[in-house]
Amino acid sequence: MYRSRLLENFYLSSFDFPKSIIRGKINMHREKDVKEYRLERAEKLTIHDNIINELDAEQREAVINSSGKVIVIAGPGSGKTKVITYKIAHLLLNGIKPSEILLVTFTRAAAKEMIERAQKVAGKNLDGMMAGTFHHVCNALLRKYGWVMGIKPNFTILDEEDATDLMKLARSRFVTSKQMGKALPTHNELHSLYSYMVNTMQTPYEVLLKKARRWINVVDIIEKIFQEYILEKEKQNVLDYDDLLLKMLRLLEEHPDIRERISSQFRWVLVDEFQDTNILQLRIVELLSQVHGNLFVVADDAQSIYSFRGARFENVSELMKDARIFKIQTNYRSADKIVDLVNAMIPRSAVPKRLRAVRSSVQKPIVVNTYDHFDEAHFVTQRIIEHVENGASYSDIAVIYRAHSHSLELQIELAKKNIPFKILSGLRFTETAHAKDVIAFLKILENPYETISWMRILKLLDNVGNVRAEKIISEITSTEDPIGTFLNVDVKSENIKSLKNVLTESLGKSPKEQIRTFYENFYKYVLEVHYQDFRDREEDIERLIEMASFYETTEALLSELIVSDARGITIENDEDSGKVTLTTVHQAKGLEWKVVFVIGVNPGDFPHFLALKDNSLDEEERLFYVAITRAKDVLYITHSVLSRGNYISYDKIERDFVKDIPPHLAEFWRVR
Repeated sequence: MYRSRLLENFYLSSFDFPKSIIRGKINMHREKDVKEYRLERAEKLTIHDNIINELDAEQREAVINSSGKVIVIAGPGSGKTKVITYKIAHLLLNGIKPSEILLVTFTRAAAKEMIERAQKVAGKNLDGMMAGTFHHVCNALLRKYGWVMGIKPNFTILDEEDATDLMKLARSRFVTSKQMGKALPTHNELHSLYSYMVNTMQTPYEVLLKKARRWINVVDIIEKIFQEYILEKEKQNVLDYDDLLLKMLRLLEEHPDIRERISSQFRWVLVDEFQDTNILQLRIVELLSQVHGNLFVVADDAQSIYSFRGARFENVSELMKDARIFKIQTNYRSADKIVDLVNAMIPRSAVPKRLRAVRSSVQKPIVVNTYDHFDEAHFVTQRIIEHVENGASYSDIAVIYRAHSHSLELQIELAKKNIPFKILSGLRFTETAHAKDVIAFLKILENPYETISWMRILKLLDNVGNVRAEKIISEITSTEDPIGTFLNVDVKSENIKSLKNVLTESLGKSPKEQIRTFYENFYKYVLEVHYQDFRDREEDIERLIEMASFYETTEALLSELIVSDARGITIENDEDSGKVTLTTVHQAKGLEWKVVFVIGVNPGDFPHFLALKDNSLDEEERLFYVAITRAKDVLYITHSVLSRGNYISYDKIERDFVKDIPPHLAEFWRVR
């Protein structure tokens, strides 16, 4: 009968026949003795029903039944993005306007993805919804309301490089002599300390006490430089990235009428990756949600790994004190044997949770013991080849490490075997400026007529530019003894004496001693003056010194480094075959691969030796947790009998992650 009505309506509307004739024909089939058979039809689902059906029980509870101040503790691979997306859709379907929702994320890409997905789920346009990073949101609000604090709406924003240059200007006003210049931090370090100070809301003294004790005796001058930097920004009507947060917090705290107006606009405030917020961001979102009281945050404090930027995993526990707590604990990423290990390795300070896997497997995580990091590199390379031969793609595989310098041996070994790889954690080692400088020094010792290497080294000298360097090179390379001639060159440069000394001391030495002499007696000063991340670069060179100890001649070491790099560049152009990913834990966060190697899991390497110095072993636990949760199908954890370097006495490090692994949850291999 349902079909008949449709046909009748169709014909009546489509043809110009007398309606009585058509009805007559149809009615001929409606006889009393015809039995009716009714088909069972599914009820038409609403968009709301579709939302419910797409979520598991814990996700559904967090989306549907959450109001007021809410924190969703989301385990790795549990669908946190999905929860936020569906929460937005659920709000829209319940009458909340897009303009009444504020979504704060840590990347623009994340905000864009969530908005697009929410629009598809809800079938509604999200125009008018404010969404983006903390800095994006604060920038928009300050341009509208910052005038009450004397901020002109046409202010411009300094990027990191511009802010560092301005700090350099402020510093120069307090450097009255070369001696004073040496007594103060570089402008790069000052900017780093200033940024950390703002993001942690600490005093300069507190920051120096924690991050740079060597500058405590000049804290008064550092405070004056910071004040000069602030005054200069105000004079120029500019804000740096940190100002966007700091000024926003001041606006909300000091102007209750503005706070009321903004907070009244946002009936819901949603925050992604809440475990990575700092103290300013915590206070900002609390104030922005003050009127309606609806603050919905998603977090996993066990994955809070950015304390060096001022992030506080404690923000999660603080919010939990007066918030409703939901947990989503079904892991859709990793196979069950990996999830079992993850549950056993949850950081001790983390909110308790128990992940459940949806995929089963037979392969337990594999803990691999090697003699040293060269054997480790050989093992990883060989296993990658075997996985690819068994059907895996290079792009399915990742190698994760605690520090970028830990990948040096592996980069060389992969290049030898023609395995394509990409590096998320930085440039190839031999492409970095500090590696090029060290290699240039070795080349001069090996071939003192190479002008390109001389140019690179001479420009490391104070007050020596291209023109002066070219004159020196022309003078010394026209003789039979370029190094000897250089030792007698008169150059007005403060550090030329150091360079001459290291050249003299390095002649005839092993490559290890050559690099060590260059680094300790000359180059370390250059790094600290010119690079904000000089500590990372120093660690890279320490690794190179260790590697050089395995080579008897400088020529052999240079050949290994340069030839391996050339192979790497050649294979990296092969886009079709995919590439193995090499990455630090920090860069790996949020990503996943079928096969994951976590290498260098030795006390001193991972956990890192600086963790003992900084009393931050709890963050090392969270880093290890993040690393092992990147694996979908196969997980290798490698460690060595010989650790890198002799930074400290390793028995003083309380944690050895390999020893913490319950024996029944892993296979244990020994490489021979």
